[in-house]
Amino acid sequence: MLRRAFPPLAACALGCLGACLLLGFMSALSLFPARSNELRASALGDMAFPLTICAVQGDSFESPYLSQTVSLEGVVTADFDQTGKHGFFMQQQDCDTDTDTSDGIYVYLGAVQQQVVSPGDAVMVEGVVQEYYGKTELSSSPLSVTLLSSGNPLPPALELAPPFPLFSALWYFETLEGMRVSLGDARVVGPTDSSGESWAVRSDLGLERVFSDDALGVGEVICVGDGGAYRFDPPVKTGDQVQGLGGVLDYAFGSYCVQLLDQPVITPTLPALPPPLPTPPVGVLTLTLASLNLHNLFDTADDPLTDDVRLTAPAYQRRLHKHALAIHALLAEPDVIGVQEVENLGVLQDLVSQSELEADYGVVWQDGPDQRGQDVALLYRRDRLRVLEVRARQGCTTLVDGLGPDGSGEVRDPKNGLTCDSDGDGSLDGNRLFSRPPLVVRLELCVPDCLFSAGEAPAGKAFQVIVNHWKSKVEDTPWNAYTLPRRLEQAAFVAELVGEIRASAPEDDLFVVGDLNDFPDSQPLTLLKQAGLLDLVAQVEKSQRYTYNYQGISQVLDYILVFPGRTWMLEGIQVRHYNADYPAGLASLENDPARSSDHDPPLARWVLAGYYLSLPLVFR
Repeated sequence: MLRRAFPPLAACALGCLGACLLLGFMSALSLFPARSNELRASALGDMAFPLTICAVQGDSFESPYLSQTVSLEGVVTADFDQTGKHGFFMQQQDCDTDTDTSDGIYVYLGAVQQQVVSPGDAVMVEGVVQEYYGKTELSSSPLSVTLLSSGNPLPPALELAPPFPLFSALWYFETLEGMRVSLGDARVVGPTDSSGESWAVRSDLGLERVFSDDALGVGEVICVGDGGAYRFDPPVKTGDQVQGLGGVLDYAFGSYCVQLLDQPVITPTLPALPPPLPTPPVGVLTLTLASLNLHNLFDTADDPLTDDVRLTAPAYQRRLHKHALAIHALLAEPDVIGVQEVENLGVLQDLVSQSELEADYGVVWQDGPDQRGQDVALLYRRDRLRVLEVRARQGCTTLVDGLGPDGSGEVRDPKNGLTCDSDGDGSLDGNRLFSRPPLVVRLELCVPDCLFSAGEAPAGKAFQVIVNHWKSKVEDTPWNAYTLPRRLEQAAFVAELVGEIRASAPEDDLFVVGDLNDFPDSQPLTLLKQAGLLDLVAQVEKSQRYTYNYQGISQVLDYILVFPGRTWMLEGIQVRHYNADYPAGLASLENDPARSSDHDPPLARWVLAGYYLSLPLVFR
C-alpha cells in the first residue's frame, strides 16, 4: 500500500541527552493513561464494538475510539507475549482505502507471560483502546483473544522511505505504527546507544551523516530498537552498512523504532580513531587547549547532599583509565583542558594520577550547587603553566522556570526558591542562574620553566580561560523551548563577563570553552559572538564539525571560542572523534579509549606570536 507524507508542519531543533526527542511530541498532546488492569477489567464487561484496525488507528495521532471497548480482527505479525512486552502485534491488511490510517496495532495482554498467539494466527481480540504514552494499543487479556485460524501468510512488509521534513516524517511513521516494515540497504548514522537503539538512513540517499542544520530536514533517520526477536549484533557505529532489515514499527519513549523480526547483515566499517597530532617544530612555543565532557564521572561514594551516582570500584577505575588513555593517546596531553561533568576534587586528582598520563597536571576546581553534584574544572600542565587567579562566577535571575539549582524541576508548573538578590536592594528576589557556575582561571605560560621563586615575576604572557557547562535541553519539547530563557541569560552573563575581563585585563588573551548545549546558530551562541568572541569550531570542515550524535543527528554542542588577541596565533583546530560515533557498549572496554565519553572534544593549538614564522596549518 502506498503511504503519502503529511505536509510539513514546523521545524524542530534537536537537543542534547534526549532534550528534544526526535519523534516524541505526542506524549504532551494529552495525559495518556498508564496501562490499567482495573480499567481493562471493568471495560471488558461492556459489549465490544466490532471495528477495523484502520478505524481504531484513525487519521490522527490519537485514536478516535480512545477508552472504548472494541473488537478487532487481524493476523499476528510479531509475538512478544512471553517477553517483558506482554503482548503482540497484529495487522489487518488494507482494512480501508485511507492511506493515513495504519493497518497494524499492538495488543497488550497484561502482566502475564504465557503462550497466547503465534505469528500467522488469525485472531479476534476484545479490549479497550488506549494511548500508552503516545502509542495506540488495545489493552486486553489472554481470555479475550479468540483464535480463528493458524498458518496464515504474513502481510507484506512495507519498504521504509520517510521524507526529510521532520514533522512530515513524524506523520509518515504514525501512518505505519504497528505495521510490518523493511529496509533493504541502510547506512548507520547514529551508533547503538545505551538504550539499545541505533539510527540509520536508506543507503540510496547517498548520505554519510545527518547534520542538525541540514536544509532538507532530518526526518529521514530511522530508529532500530533492540526489543524485537533480533538486535544488531555486534552493536553498530556510524558508517556501518546494514542489509535485510525487517520488523514491526513500534512507538516507545518518544520514538518510532523498528523492532527486528529478521536478523540483518551488518558490514562494519574499519575502526577510524583519529591519528596522533603531529609534533610541533623544535623550539616553537605552543599552547594546546581542549574542552572535554567527562560524561557523569562520579566516584564510589554516596554524597547525601546530592542526587549523585555511586559507581562500583571496578567501573570507577575503568572510567578513569579510559579517560587517561584518551587524553594521552588521542589528545596528546594538552596544556589546558576545560572539563565538565565531574563530581569533585578527589575524582580529578584520581584522574590526573593515572599512570597513562606522562604530563604533571594540576587541578582547578570549585564546588557548585548542581543537584547531581556535577561541576566544571580545569586541568593544566604544571611543567608549562602556572595559575595566577581563580574565581567561580554565579549569576542571579528572576526567571521562574523550575530550572537551575533552586528550581523544582517541573517546567509545566515551575517554582524557584529565592536565594539571591538580583537588584542589589538587600532582599532576596531571585534564584541562582547556574547549576555549574563558570570557572574563570588566569594562567601564564612559563618561559623557560615554572620554577619561580617567591615574588619573582613570570616571563610569559597571561591568558584567561572561562570553563562553562550551560543548561541542557532535556525538558524541551519541539514546540516549547522551556530551557532557552535560562540559557539565554547564561549566555548574556558570560558575554558580560568577557567584557569585564577585557576592560580589566586588555592584554590577556581570552578563551571561552565548554559544553554550551546549543547550536552554532542559536540565540545564546549569537550573544557570545556579538561580544566579540570567535567560534573556532566553525572553522572545522563541515564533515568533521560535530561533537555529539543524538539519535542519528550529528551536532555541535562543545566549543572553543576566543577573543582575538596578539599573543597567540592559531595553528589549527579540530574535533577529535572517538566517542560520538561509537556504540555505548564500548564504554565497558577498559583498554580502549573509544566511548570514554558521549561527547567528542574540540582541540586547538596556537604558537606564541613572536615564534610564529609562517608555519603551515599542521592540523584541522
